[in-house]
Amino acid sequence: MKKSLLAVLLAVALVAPAFAAKGDMSINAKLGLGVNNSISSEVSAFIPPEVETINDAYYRFDMEMPISVGAEFFYGLMDNLSIGLGVNYGFDSKTKNDQLIDTPFKTQIKAGTTNIYLAVKPEAKLDSKIFSSIYLVGQIGWTIPRAEFESDYDLPSLDVNSGLYLGFGIGTTIMDCIIVEIVCSSSNLSVEKSDIVYNDADIQYTATTINVGYKFNI
Repeated sequence: MKKSLLAVLLAVALVAPAFAAKGDMSINAKLGLGVNNSISSEVSAFIPPEVETINDAYYRFDMEMPISVGAEFFYGLMDNLSIGLGVNYGFDSKTKNDQLIDTPFKTQIKAGTTNIYLAVKPEAKLDSKIFSSIYLVGQIGWTIPRAEFESDYDLPSLDVNSGLYLGFGIGTTIMDCIIVEIVCSSSNLSVEKSDIVYNDADIQYTATTINVGYKFNI
């Protein structure tokens, strides 16, 4: 699935210039702040099996607010519908101090993501001197994660496998150039059994991000 999705993303990137003469095009540059990011994992991933009591329970680790940067290319199929290709880089953030991993040592997870995605954006034009439009955006793509333990003790590295990325948001365009939006996203990742991970487990990285950006019409 990973190879197929990356192939689709590459194909869109290669053919996008051919659309220049057929429809409106724009490039968005965005700066984001995560306000409700978290990592959810099976309890058995980080807790020894002998102390595991609820097999289907999940741990949720809230993250400190991360900053992200992104860029998007959009092509207008119609006046009120665009398709696009985007990339987002989320800088590393740590789990909050009051949520330490259950080990004999002070341990936190430090994590960040890079998301590559296709996007669909239905948009409604507004008759306003300030607000040019409101829009919804749907995203589907692939997450490349980065993660490690930060501890008072020397712990082995944490390897997290990449996985499917999904995002949905709502936004507005101000004076046809300023973008303000909120995007909720989920990345379905996984870890494999290792010296520090007790069992294979699924991990979900969820985020609510407030983006502010600039739209370049081309």
